[in-house]
Amino acid sequence: VNLEYYSSLKELEQMSAGYKTIINLSMRLALINAIFNKEKPFIVLDDPFVNLDEKKTEKALELIKEISKEYQIVYLVCHESRI
Repeated sequence: VNLEYYSSLKELEQMSAGYKTIINLSMRLALINAIFNKEKPFIVLDDPFVNLDEKKTEKALELIKEISKEYQIVYLVCHESRI
């Protein structure tokens, strides 16, 4: 995975832990969409946003709320800020 950042390409290894978290979650969600055509599996998320800052966590939680309209989400957290 490469990310264009200010007109240059960054490889996954060069990205912050937060960006790696976002990319990995995106790839897993895309895989679920690719594998399951008719069924809708439940998705288990075990504190997936621990490496995100406050702004990115807020956006990620919005994404989870949107996904939960179509999938059952089991969301485990260890800190009140990510509820």
